[in-house]
Amino acid sequence: MDVIWGKKAKISYTEELEFILVKWNLEEVKKFTLLVNSKLEVLKAGKLEGRISKKSQIRSVVVSKQTTLFFDINQKENRIELLLFWNNKRDPKELKKVLQNL
Repeated sequence: MDVIWGKKAKISYTEELEFILVKWNLEEVKKFTLLVNSKLEVLKAGKLEGRISKKSQIRSVVVSKQTTLFFDINQKENRIELLLFWNNKRDPKELKKVLQNL
């Protein structure tokens, strides 16, 4: 499967990298990047793990203890669209609002 990065995914990924750099260091940024790349390889291989929202059919998978990746599957076009990287320490009510606007 191909992976396509949506606009919010690009922005939220960059924000997460910046947060990690400020809070920790460059080494942790590298570790996070490797985690994301590893998770994307698993998804590309068709191993669609994680949770599926019953309402929206948006899928989510935990990348790290602090971060969840939200994505959508387009079976017709054989692709995965990355929608959002979410810091799990943020307000869940805010997450609902963001997901509704995707």
